[in-house]
Amino acid sequence: VRITPCTEGGVPLQFWVHRGSVDPEQLARALLAQVDLDPIDIGMVPREGRDSMGVVGLPVWMWVDGPDRTTWGPASISAGGMSLTARVKKIVWSMGDGTKITCDKGTEWRKSDETDESPDCGHIYKKQGRYEVRATSYWEADWSGYGRSGTIPFTLSSTRQLPIGEYQVIVTR
Repeated sequence: VRITPCTEGGVPLQFWVHRGSVDPEQLARALLAQVDLDPIDIGMVPREGRDSMGVVGLPVWMWVDGPDRTTWGPASISAGGMSLTARVKKIVWSMGDGTKITCDKGTEWRKSDETDESPDCGHIYKKQGRYEVRATSYWEADWSGYGRSGTIPFTLSSTRQLPIGEYQVIVTR
């Protein structure tokens, strides 16, 4: 049996399998490797940039920026009697201060939101510093073929540096 799941540079990638010796989960993992998934693009306010800084006590918003089939799913592939669909189940944000926050896609911040807290995926820092924020996407790839089915869990991560400053009050008389 020859399985041709997709092409790379116009050349079909092929798997040869002897009847009776098929391990469907191994074939599913081979298909998953061909889907070419990526970690999310981090959407966050304060935005990334040289002059951008968060402030102690003010909300930070997080979201999946421009989710598509490769960063959020579903991403599907079928070949030779096998099918597989992968999608993100959740994002866990490690905020760099010991806090972990579990979210779905989150809500993108707009200028009209000003200093409001995010309705579904946000954080407030209590100390100034430079924090590494890590967004880990928890994926599940559901597969079926050759009379079997299963789920392959895996993760992909993105990071971003986030400086948090502090307002200083100076009283003069």
